[in-house]
Amino acid sequence: MKTTLFTSRLLFGKDLEPRDNQLVVICDGVIESVRAGQASEADLVLKEGDTLLPGMIDCHTHLALDARIPGHLGLMEDSEAKQTIRALQVVKDNLQAGITGLRAVGDRYYLDVLLRDMIATHQLQGPWMQVAGIGMKGVHGHGYVGKSFSGTEEFRRQARLNMYNHTDWLKIFITAGAPPTESVVNCFLTREEVQTVVQEAKSCGLKTSAHCIGGQGLRYCTEEGIDVVDHCYWVDSTDIDLIKKHGTTVCFTPGVFLDDTRLPLCPESHATSVIRTRSEVIRRLSSLVVSNPKFVIGSDAYHTYLYKEIEYMTQLGMSRIEAIKGITVYAGDLMGRKVGSLEEGYLADLITVSKDPLSCKNALGNVNFVMREGVVVK
Repeated sequence: MKTTLFTSRLLFGKDLEPRDNQLVVICDGVIESVRAGQASEADLVLKEGDTLLPGMIDCHTHLALDARIPGHLGLMEDSEAKQTIRALQVVKDNLQAGITGLRAVGDRYYLDVLLRDMIATHQLQGPWMQVAGIGMKGVHGHGYVGKSFSGTEEFRRQARLNMYNHTDWLKIFITAGAPPTESVVNCFLTREEVQTVVQEAKSCGLKTSAHCIGGQGLRYCTEEGIDVVDHCYWVDSTDIDLIKKHGTTVCFTPGVFLDDTRLPLCPESHATSVIRTRSEVIRRLSSLVVSNPKFVIGSDAYHTYLYKEIEYMTQLGMSRIEAIKGITVYAGDLMGRKVGSLEEGYLADLITVSKDPLSCKNALGNVNFVMREGVVVK
């Protein structure tokens, strides 16, 4: 099936180049061509003045963990049925908000695998997904969505169980979630446990991701070949050097510390920690941004609010266009999919917004039109 869209403005290619009065030809869900043209040539004319761009990709989220709900962390002990119902709502909400793809980095019961496959086979409408299955943490460690293991053979067995269930990633939780009250960042896994997970993933062509705020855990992750370190709230100059040296990708989730609307929904102890350490986290993350690592961006389960992370990244010193690439171009590259760029040969995952996203604050928070693989869903 072939469809031709006309838009008065779009952001073309990996450079997000603004182009006016363009025709986008889509065949079987893939962009066939992009060229100058007129509305009279199109099957579908988009709203005058709107900007067409690639759909957003949330690179760090959890399906059954919904940070919009008060007490959401405790709800990870809910039954499988309750968690699945919550995840179904999350899938729907994200797509309507213009999030056409996501990376789910830890859920219970393999519900992420189930929903990914149902979407891929058109039994369910939602963003495409890459998923990690059961997140792996130490018995004494952090990770509300993870399960506890101890020793290399326990981690190896769970890694293999995840792969048996056809996950796309393996995920570990290696440090605490919040910065320490003292100078030392706790590390809850051994180097050998990290190494085991990486080896198992590489043996089957999977990538690895680690919840890590810095310190000894970050050293283990970078040196042993973890592909993505998530959060990095407490990195120092040594950590940043390791990230750069090993070419590790950073997944920024700044809203956890910069967005005050999240605080009433979290335990009081977490909110207190955020307020206590916010200025130092900003300083450390800003230093990481200046170092220009490979990066992507995620909401950490603050579903539909991925657009806010763009503003927080600009507060940390990143240009707006680079931040937008972090949820489109760079995200698609990390996932190894032909997504995240409006150009020939890429999936027609597209959205429109009323304001110019390259110059207007929170422009991506008001999505008017969503297309997933050539099908209009909003």
